Amino acid sequence: MSAGTVHHIEDVRRGYTMEADAVVVGSGPGGFVAADNLAAAGMKVVLLEAGPEVKPEAMTREAPRFLAKHYWEGGMRLVGGSAPNPAMSGRCLGGSTVVNSAIMLPLPHWVRDEWTRDDHLGSVVRDASFDRAFARVFERTKTQPTPMTVMGRRNLLMKEALEAAGIEGKPLPRAVDQCEGCADCITGCHEGRKQSVDRAYMPAFLAHGGEVMTCSVVDEVLVEGGRAVGVRGKVVDIDGWRTTGHFTVRAPRVIMAAGVAHTPIILKQSGITGGGLVGESLYVHLTGGGVAVMDEIVDPWHGATQGWGAFSPEIRGLKYEALWAAPSLIAVNWGAMGAPWLRGLDEVRHAAVFAMVYKGRVSGRVRRWFYGQPRLEIRIPKDEIRVLMRGLKTLVDGFLRIGARGVQTTVFGVPERIKNERESELLLSKRIGPRDCHMTFNHMFGSCRMSGDPRRGPVDLEGRVRGVEGVWVTDASLFPGPSAVNPQATIMALSDVVSRRIAGLAA
Repeated sequence: MSAGTVHHIEDVRRGYTMEADAVVVGSGPGGFVAADNLAAAGMKVVLLEAGPEVKPEAMTREAPRFLAKHYWEGGMRLVGGSAPNPAMSGRCLGGSTVVNSAIMLPLPHWVRDEWTRDDHLGSVVRDASFDRAFARVFERTKTQPTPMTVMGRRNLLMKEALEAAGIEGKPLPRAVDQCEGCADCITGCHEGRKQSVDRAYMPAFLAHGGEVMTCSVVDEVLVEGGRAVGVRGKVVDIDGWRTTGHFTVRAPRVIMAAGVAHTPIILKQSGITGGGLVGESLYVHLTGGGVAVMDEIVDPWHGATQGWGAFSPEIRGLKYEALWAAPSLIAVNWGAMGAPWLRGLDEVRHAAVFAMVYKGRVSGRVRRWFYGQPRLEIRIPKDEIRVLMRGLKTLVDGFLRIGARGVQTTVFGVPERIKNERESELLLSKRIGPRDCHMTFNHMFGSCRMSGDPRRGPVDLEGRVRGVEGVWVTDASLFPGPSAVNPQATIMALSDVVSRRIAGLAA
């Protein structure tokens, strides 16, 4: 078998027509794993990606420019509903694994129990094959705890603040090989240390003869006589965002891994509704965070982007983690304008940035805007915001106890910079609601929910979309709820299980 090829905009600009045994829509964590398994089984596989391949020289600290080119809607896709906030997801070969912090955690057993109880997923998430899938994924991505040698002072301050709050943390496991601690994860990894799926899976996929088509935006699944026969769409050049051609890929197996926002839109545009349930559910992790300003110089751009973290011992499903982003993005949140803003920039050197994610009770759905992009909505109960604020107060107090001058949070209605524990009590005010909290909904789930009950989800326990033959889903759309941990490893493990069954590979 001859090796496959990555086709760039120069190759696909005028459009193309292809035939294959399987076509995979989306090259993120669920797409590349599935494509690699199918190709390893001897199938001719075409992998379609809406964005371009990101070369190391494009992985720059000019974050606004990078986001504009390599994130959907420039990293500012809005999730509406009770707390309108942005969602950031990668639009490039490798998907969000190129631009996230590479945190890899298995699905907690208590979440597996919930999914088994509510949606009968026991045969999937409680089966030994699921744990073996995690093991394969961790080995392939060289997942290991973040070394203490690359923590930098920012991560160590997070460790000290958690301990001051009575919480034991540990180095976060990440898909990174010999991390250098440059903290540039959100604009890629120009040194090639982060094991995004294009690095971890693409070489083997190409060796098996797989073909990768970039800049290829799928519009619909082609269905004939109740069976999928391929996909079609348009070629989009990101320089100018121009449509330059159209394509069709004919294949009897269509694997949808276009992401939580796009998978349901493509299916519905194709007349595939899964009994009316496609896009009718959506979940996110609620988030919070802030910046602790220390007396000491921290130089927060040194150290792993997210090297240290912990789970709350009091609030199940709440996770704390250190954080950094490009200075050009962090500075936007520094407040003020003109000379006061410039004077305040010196404090960036003293900053320790932190974040939280929380598995709250939320509900939502995915619709389509008139211009074709996903319209996302989330409803958040106010009592879940109170739980989130309780978790935030705990960490704010921890930083104050280790000597922070003050802590700036992402919450309106409290002092801009909290300087003592009396002021942090205001975080518990019953007046604070969803719209008072600035969040980023980067962890989204469940728009094509997997369920053993056809009344609850459009996807069955084999990953097949109900009501049509030959269509499977292998991205976070499958999740029947939030995962309580960073979802990448679970997406990859579920994709591994589903695609091995399609390919007839041993589990």
